[in-house]
Amino acid sequence: MSSAISNKHELNNRISDLEDSLKQLKTQLHRLEEDEQHEAIDNLEIYLEQIDHKYDNLRSFWGVVANEFRELFGKSKTDGTSEQGGKNES
Repeated sequence: MSSAISNKHELNNRISDLEDSLKQLKTQLHRLEEDEQHEAIDNLEIYLEQIDHKYDNLRSFWGVVANEFRELFGKSKTDGTSEQGGKNES
């Protein structure tokens, strides 16, 4: 009977050790996942800054393009007339 009790006690100790190891592994996994999330957020912030910069460039480019079209087609910003002297029909 003593042998059965000893085996039972040994199994309980092994289970306890395994549970502790599993708990440590879960904690380590949780930290790794948090680190990955933080890195993903940092990458997203960098990406959004790049998109914002490109959008600003596009907005300023659009102003230049609009002015070039106005000059090319002879339209005035202020009165809506063309440089040939006629009124716009739009």
